[in-house]
Amino acid sequence: MDTTATDVGTGTNLFTAGEVSGRARWFLDTADVLAIEDDELEDTIAFVHKGGMTFLSPILPDLAGIVCTAGSRESHLAILCRESDVPCVLAVELTGEVSDGDQVLLDLTDAETGRVAVTGTAAA
Repeated sequence: MDTTATDVGTGTNLFTAGEVSGRARWFLDTADVLAIEDDELEDTIAFVHKGGMTFLSPILPDLAGIVCTAGSRESHLAILCRESDVPCVLAVELTGEVSDGDQVLLDLTDAETGRVAVTGTAAA
């Protein structure tokens, strides 16, 4: 992982995907999904609070990755991510703050544990 990165959490890595970077965006409800522009998705790492966030389904295949503060390898979100080949870290315990627009890095090199880091803030 980048040495300039600030670790902000760890969780269950859904599958080994190396390092994935993008811009953080919190999705709290369906309105957040509807508000995003299609051209923003490929660089977006979605942050959600519930493992069964089915409202992400319409945009899920286009996301760079997903970080979820709940869920398990058997959750609905995990199944959708595997089917769409979208990197995902589940049951993440965030120890630092992640804001919309922050540049984040997911270290998914370990088969079991995914690490989340902020490499640049939205204000930077």
